[in-house]
Amino acid sequence: MESIRQLIKAKVPTSIMALIIQGILSLPPTISRYLIAEFTAPKKSQMSWIRMIETSTWKGAWIGPNIAKYQEDDLLSHRIREADMIIYKVHGGAFRVGHCTMYMDVFQNWIHLLKENHNINALILSIDYSLAPECMYPVPVLECVAAYEYLINTLNIPGSKIILSGDSAGGALCLETLIRVYAPNILQDINASRSNFEAEIPAGILLVSPLVSANTSSWLWQFENDIITPELASRVLKEYLNLPEATNTDDLHLLKLAHISKDFDRFAPKNVMVYVGEQEVMRDDILALAHTVKKDKTCNVYIRKEDCLHDWYFIRELVKAQDKHILTSSDEEFVTFAARSLSEAAINFKNPSISSTAQLDTLAKSLLVGKQTQSHSTHLIPEIETEAISVSPIIA
Repeated sequence: MESIRQLIKAKVPTSIMALIIQGILSLPPTISRYLIAEFTAPKKSQMSWIRMIETSTWKGAWIGPNIAKYQEDDLLSHRIREADMIIYKVHGGAFRVGHCTMYMDVFQNWIHLLKENHNINALILSIDYSLAPECMYPVPVLECVAAYEYLINTLNIPGSKIILSGDSAGGALCLETLIRVYAPNILQDINASRSNFEAEIPAGILLVSPLVSANTSSWLWQFENDIITPELASRVLKEYLNLPEATNTDDLHLLKLAHISKDFDRFAPKNVMVYVGEQEVMRDDILALAHTVKKDKTCNVYIRKEDCLHDWYFIRELVKAQDKHILTSSDEEFVTFAARSLSEAAINFKNPSISSTAQLDTLAKSLLVGKQTQSHSTHLIPEIETEAISVSPIIA
């Protein structure tokens, strides 16, 4: 099966692949999940990189080199605390399909590049949240909150070592997780202040084609080739939010995300990176929120737009063969963004794991410029297709 998957990914044109994904997502969830799982299952060679974890409130996977051998909780916890960076990942899939190890190729790229280019030892915590319609809102987001609180409260990982990443539905889950952890009163009052100052806000977040609004009337349905179709959108609203039957829409906080217009530093990391497709139906909503955050000037915002469909960065079969260089540069761009975010957070948050000014300077330099022994160069946020602003550091 693994060889068949690789053949399909290599030989099927992107236009046909988009239609195949459209068709799979339109199927009943049990069938759709099975096909997605078969197509995105980890390779045998990747199994040593995966350590599944399940608690009473959430489940997921730790991902990193040889982490499968850490079966004892104490040894696993020590390995986690020794890591320089933790990437907290929430996958997409319209809340109804997908799993925590579906992007293993990307995860391995990240970890290799962070080590090779920036001498950072990173681990990924990928969340395996419950899926709709069996588990409707807010169950998945509460699981994501529980996993994040496990990271910062049980393992005591400082926010200055954490980078979040969410694609599509996972983007919405990441954003609401941050709100619920750091400024939960926003769910009732958009202007409410941050209330949790005991935990540091994370260093950065990567949002790839994030779902930021449930108002599908503003979506660009003229992009008929996108994998998001009107039929899928209706299914998501029904299966995850129980719309239009839901009687108390005030409890559906996903509907409020797009209405936040200021003070994003109440819950958002200082550094925010957004990847969006020019041909995706949610493009304008995504860009509207990204530019609102930029206008607020409490976060650094980096936007990368490519002439691609929804979730092009993670669903790499949607990128044409002649454009695969986009994925390579995007990987390098993200890990440089993550390294810089980590360096800035270590300085701004006075990370207690750094015992002296000399150590801090060494860490900052290594993260910003990478290992001097590397033969290839890296750049802080490549200029290709990227917009950026710089603002004063935010102290959490």
